[in-house]
Amino acid sequence: MIRINLLSEERKKKKKKKIKGPSNFLVTVGLAVLSAVLIAGGAALFFKNQVSQLKKQSEANKAKIADLAKKTNEANRYEKLNKEIAQRSVIIEGLRKNQSVPVRILDNVSTAMPEGVWLVMMTYKDNGIVLEGYAFSNTDIVSYVENLKKSENFADVYLDESVQAEVEKVQVYKFKLNFKMRV
Repeated sequence: MIRINLLSEERKKKKKKKIKGPSNFLVTVGLAVLSAVLIAGGAALFFKNQVSQLKKQSEANKAKIADLAKKTNEANRYEKLNKEIAQRSVIIEGLRKNQSVPVRILDNVSTAMPEGVWLVMMTYKDNGIVLEGYAFSNTDIVSYVENLKKSENFADVYLDESVQAEVEKVQVYKFKLNFKMRV
């Protein structure tokens, strides 16, 4: 026997006309769009957080740089003060060391001075001494030069000039001596 199915085409037609729910393609596209939006939103939040942290770190670094600049300026100021103090210390030590020199010079110059000689000016600079004065005779001047040469504290004693002059109507000899202080 042969069977013929006449209904099958109608069923097929009915099946095709039947409305299905959303297709798998639309669901897949929707899920892809949703996941892309979520990933983009997460990335945006992550980068926003990174930017804010970098801004905070930048501000902290700027504050630290300003603080270090203040400390550097203060250190430079202290260094400058230390140099000034060191220079002053050297000057004070030099003065302390040479404090007794003028006293020794005056003592030796006055001890070597014979009668009839007097001084009007004495200059001391860089261990060099210049004396100017008057004497009643050239012999007194020569005696004074010889006494200065005998002194242990003086070296290179020589007479620069000796000229006759008149002081208060008295004939005298004006002289100028140069010598050095032995250190």
